[in-house]
Amino acid sequence: MNILVLNYRDRSHPLAGGAEVHLHKIFGRLVELGHSVTLFTTSYKGAKSKEILDGIEVVRYGSDLSFQISIFLKVPHLIKDKKIDAVVEDLNKLPLFTPLLTKLPKLVQIHHLWKTSIFREAAFPIALAVYLGERIIPLFYKKCTFAAVSPSAKNELIELGIKGEQISVIYNGIDSELLETERVREKAPAFFLFLGRLRKYKGVWVALKAFKIFAKKYPEAKLIFAGTGSEEQKLKNSVQKWGLGDSVQFLGAVSGEKKRELLRGAIALLQTSFKEGWGLTVIEAASCGTVSIASNVSGLCDSVKDGETGLLFKAGNAADCAKKMVEIFSNSALRNNLESSAKIYASSFDWGNSATETLALLQKEIGFSEVEK
Repeated sequence: MNILVLNYRDRSHPLAGGAEVHLHKIFGRLVELGHSVTLFTTSYKGAKSKEILDGIEVVRYGSDLSFQISIFLKVPHLIKDKKIDAVVEDLNKLPLFTPLLTKLPKLVQIHHLWKTSIFREAAFPIALAVYLGERIIPLFYKKCTFAAVSPSAKNELIELGIKGEQISVIYNGIDSELLETERVREKAPAFFLFLGRLRKYKGVWVALKAFKIFAKKYPEAKLIFAGTGSEEQKLKNSVQKWGLGDSVQFLGAVSGEKKRELLRGAIALLQTSFKEGWGLTVIEAASCGTVSIASNVSGLCDSVKDGETGLLFKAGNAADCAKKMVEIFSNSALRNNLESSAKIYASSFDWGNSATETLALLQKEIGFSEVEK
């Protein structure tokens, strides 16, 4: 099968996130199974126009702002040249309107809808465009098959107007090397970990404010931020202003090896996002035997089983987050029970299964659709 995937970014993009990890983990495995995969995406400074990543042929052209135009200019030629059998749209920003582009069988992958949370992250004109773009999805995609990464994401689509029978839930997987990682009991000083992009919608300020509250009672503990983003310097300024300079550390982007070291050593992961489709870092932490303290929002309420594999707190409420931090920090029996359950839960997810389920949807689409050549 010749598959064309459309996504704003590939995993090498400086702003790549969980959606790109998901894309490469799944479609790299489809290449291993003998299928041909081409990814059409945006370019960035220093990027090659064409490159092979994880067996996927990555074709880069244009920028975020021009990507929808680029698709209509370039993709019809790619479809013809590559003899494409099916198109996959990774819908994680503005819709790409693939139903208008081709009658080929297609699958729409979705992680989450931004809904009103986009106004927390982006400037008003951009936020409004994303919000309105989501509102019109049912008008253009009403006959499409969707793959959602969580029950929460599926429910969001149903609320938007997509029929439930059109939506399959295909969970994210987990890397075997993470599952093989042994938990390292925290050494003094114990630390909480924030792992991900330092952006507003990720709740970075909730994490920092919660730690500020927590540190008043437990000044010996630390908070580590691993990641980069637009809020990084502002966070650093506030750390100094609040007198937390000796307790908060910023590591920037970290390697896979360093990430595993942090995950297995942290007393807990802080996942304070206002919007997630699933929460890949939560399962990564769980696979290392580390619990998560997470916002009780769509996606995270699926990846964290409250009171069983981690603790949920009221989204945006730093005081509630700090309260959960105290529970984890001060109650070793609770923490040990959560850690054991989290590891078992994480072991139920597998990228191979995710790829197989995705392939089955694509094959079904080709089997029941008239392929346009």
